[in-house]
Amino acid sequence: MTPALRQTAVVAAVAAAVACGGGPATPAEPADYAIVGAQLIDGTGGAPIPDSVLLIRGDRVVAAGTRADTGVPAEAEVVDGAGKTVIPGLVDMHVHYLGDRATIDRQFRTQLYFGVTTARSIGADGPELVPLMLEAHAGRPDAPRVFTAGRGFTAPDGFNAALAQQPGSEEDAREMVRQLAGQGVHFVKMWVNAVPEPGDTISPEIRTAIVEEAIANGLVPVAHIDDEADGRQLVEAGLRDFLHSTVLTFGPGAGTPVDDPEPSAEFIRMSVENGVAFTPTLSIIQNNWHFAERPELLEDPELRAAFHPDALARWEDPEARAEVVEAPGFEDRKAAFRQVQDFVRTMHDAGVRVALGTDAGTPNVPMGWGVHHELELYVEAGLTPMQALVAATATGASLTPPVGEAEFGTLEVGKIADLVVLDADPLADIRNTLRIDRVMKAGAWVDREGLLPPAP
Repeated sequence: MTPALRQTAVVAAVAAAVACGGGPATPAEPADYAIVGAQLIDGTGGAPIPDSVLLIRGDRVVAAGTRADTGVPAEAEVVDGAGKTVIPGLVDMHVHYLGDRATIDRQFRTQLYFGVTTARSIGADGPELVPLMLEAHAGRPDAPRVFTAGRGFTAPDGFNAALAQQPGSEEDAREMVRQLAGQGVHFVKMWVNAVPEPGDTISPEIRTAIVEEAIANGLVPVAHIDDEADGRQLVEAGLRDFLHSTVLTFGPGAGTPVDDPEPSAEFIRMSVENGVAFTPTLSIIQNNWHFAERPELLEDPELRAAFHPDALARWEDPEARAEVVEAPGFEDRKAAFRQVQDFVRTMHDAGVRVALGTDAGTPNVPMGWGVHHELELYVEAGLTPMQALVAATATGASLTPPVGEAEFGTLEVGKIADLVVLDADPLADIRNTLRIDRVMKAGAWVDREGLLPPAP
């Protein structure tokens, strides 16, 4: 639309409002883009705004309100939002970028295609990959805004030893954290969970040294846990950011229900009082059988394009699918998963912050697409669609440094304009987050055409 036609449309709209008895809208802020007429879900958890006007100038939101109260500047490029819903860009707080640079670049582009505008790379980035993550963090237009933990920590021969640093003493751990700080990372990750012999869990003394040194160097410590006692010790040490849950082990006995799946009242109190957050990552658990039970999902070309080729080949094999669903203990695995979903609901309802992460990068969790599936699993767990969207936007953003001061994650005035325009209402059906019309990152429309690799 030319500027002259836009101005004519605005004048006509104001005249119509006056004729209907309403006054003209508030004089418009200068803007580059105006999304007009959509339902606006701003990420704060507040009531959605129907028939909204969202104005973007540069990389920021400059106005957000009803059409009746928010004027549209003549110079703005107008996007017709009638029948659409606008949500903040999605935040995946648990990602592992694995492979060579070309592979990781494809992963970045796939995430953007699915509306993931921010991601946390949490523990698999060696010194050779950290500069690439920092490049994405600084504003690469074809990548999400990436926060990195560099290379994480585990016990000698412990969980994920192939990926992680393995300090043998407290001083070793402190020096390794200082080296990470020198690389410019944002988080420090540790795997604190038991594994089969010969491995062990990282000792409480070394955990504490990592937490203290991270905080002293301006980094945010994060821990993968599966045991409440470990969670208590880490909260006492000063850690506030957990991955996974306290009700599903990743070592011996993984995939079977636990006898006492509920977090204790004392741990919940400790978590609330200390501002603890969990990123539970349900997809990595359920996707061990989800596509065996639902092979029809593999007909979706977007999902196929996002899937790791090895995992896609496995789930397309009828014999491999049958081996999963007919295996002894299959129903126990599903029951254990439901306990983790209950954990998510219990912690959220108690006031513990719950963010959203997928463990994308592991073969069974498709990049980008997995965030939308995780949203669905949160709603199945008992969160409302609005609560799930807040987890996937504002809550995740609030965990990034400087903690509590994120400039993205909500569509409020002054915040960075990361957003997704949807063709259907996610509050009516959370699966509608996959019905993406367009994506904006930092005030610029993403050219989605060509971002997704061809489907196999």
